[in-house]
Amino acid sequence: MSDREPLSYRLVEAVESRLRRHAPVVALRVAYRVGYVVLRPWWYLTRPQTQGVKVVVRCGDEVLLVRHSYARRGQWDLPGGFVHPGEDPEVALRRELSEELGVTPLATRRIACTPSRLDGKREVLFTYLAEVADTTIDPSPAEIDQARWYPVDALPVPATRLARQMSARSAWEHGPDDD
Repeated sequence: MSDREPLSYRLVEAVESRLRRHAPVVALRVAYRVGYVVLRPWWYLTRPQTQGVKVVVRCGDEVLLVRHSYARRGQWDLPGGFVHPGEDPEVALRRELSEELGVTPLATRRIACTPSRLDGKREVLFTYLAEVADTTIDPSPAEIDQARWYPVDALPVPATRLARQMSARSAWEHGPDDD
């Protein structure tokens, strides 16, 4: 994968930055949904090689799950997003947590690096554990429909498989007494 961002990514970034500055939240939500619907077939046709990051955000024995406003809206998932070309995945996780949830982690650890073919992309997905001091969050109303804390051993039924697997891994490998 080259360090040059693909045209589709640069276009999405340019449109998103303009909309964030000028559009109301309702328009941003619509733009995210329309963008996702348009990008999915594009990804299927072009099979881009991308990198993504997902984060198990934990505060003690609780894990934060989100429902995005644009994709798989019926499922609880881990927060995350794209890793920009040339960007370190840990920098991306901190950026995404700040943008989506207004959270700054106390500590982070990579717990997985796996291939993914979700939405037609050929993606390397970096999953991290991020510890936070408290459960205070400020979700982005444009990207996040809901954000809730759950006991790590009692995730909701409509949680994604990745959210279940990585939350369990974070508890097994890095329990609260692991400090």
